[in-house]
Amino acid sequence: MFTVGFDIRPALFDYAGIGRYVRELGTALTKIPESEGPFLEMFAPSWRGGRQVPPGLNPERHNMNRGFLPGRVIEQLNKLPGMDAARFPAKVDLFHWTDYIYPHVRDCAKVMTLHDAAFVADPTFHGWNTSVLLDRVRRALNASDRIIVVSEPGRYDAELLGANADKVTVVPHGVSPYFKPADRELSDSGYLLTVGTLEPRKNYMRTLRAMELLWDRDAAPDWVIIGRIGWDHDTFLGAMAASRHRKRIRLVQSITDTELLRYYQGAMALVFPSLHEGFGLVVLEAMACGTPAIVGDQTAPAWVAGHSGLRVDPKDIDAIADGIGRMVSEKAWRRQAAAVGIKRARKFTWENAAAQTVEVYEAAMRTHRNRQEA
Repeated sequence: MFTVGFDIRPALFDYAGIGRYVRELGTALTKIPESEGPFLEMFAPSWRGGRQVPPGLNPERHNMNRGFLPGRVIEQLNKLPGMDAARFPAKVDLFHWTDYIYPHVRDCAKVMTLHDAAFVADPTFHGWNTSVLLDRVRRALNASDRIIVVSEPGRYDAELLGANADKVTVVPHGVSPYFKPADRELSDSGYLLTVGTLEPRKNYMRTLRAMELLWDRDAAPDWVIIGRIGWDHDTFLGAMAASRHRKRIRLVQSITDTELLRYYQGAMALVFPSLHEGFGLVVLEAMACGTPAIVGDQTAPAWVAGHSGLRVDPKDIDAIADGIGRMVSEKAWRRQAAAVGIKRARKFTWENAAAQTVEVYEAAMRTHRNRQEA
């Protein structure tokens, strides 16, 4: 058995997006038999907050290294000789960078997960300083022994950043068995659902305009948006408030997993014509619940949805409106798409993701060992 420094911090603060990825993957890794999987030394220093410890972690296969120093202090400590994140707060054989923050690691193998490179495709797609983030990510790519991307389109993101193709492995997300279809027949009632942070790449403005075209003809149900406030959202919120159909829009900013499941199950369809994603976990969760999705063509969510997704040009308002209109009006197509989506969703499990991640760990340690011997 080998020991992995696993940056669990995103899961301690947020159960959406990257936080959910880190929570589910970390939990699945601790459930791999001891003879086959690693022991996780969770990198979890946080001065304040960060109390959402994943409840499913196997207590015998991990150690939570909390600490109570500010992140900046830990960052400086990790730069001291013998105090890097491979040795402090715990000595490990490999360190897994799970987010866009990269603790200083000197003397062990390194794996990073590149969730996406939307900030390269368009600087407005990210709330951080793009040039700083770009430099940080590229340094981590160069330093990593192996790079995980979460979808086949993610390979292009890695290549766009200059990653060595031989270091890149696709390890898709899984979907929790918690997300499952409701015990009911598909109906024409319900609402259209979008799940995602209010930020430019989610394409909310074009989706709103498409919805308004349909509402003008009374050709679509109401729209429920589940998403926290992100960045560059003022234009959309203003347009939503000023919309002639504003009473048909409901924004939900905070939600539990139980409530999210019910929203998925009650929706007629998921509307997700995002401009750029690394994966599209909400699409997979909707599919597992038997809810078909409208996705942007040639994006990672389209790859996730496969033949169950209705693809539209995400930059064309009329195309988005036509896709939504078809989804609403063609119940037989929705039924078929729902069945295909449920079947495809079963292929994505966190157990598979964990097993594939262990293979990446082993390859990274071989590379690191060979480099040391050379």
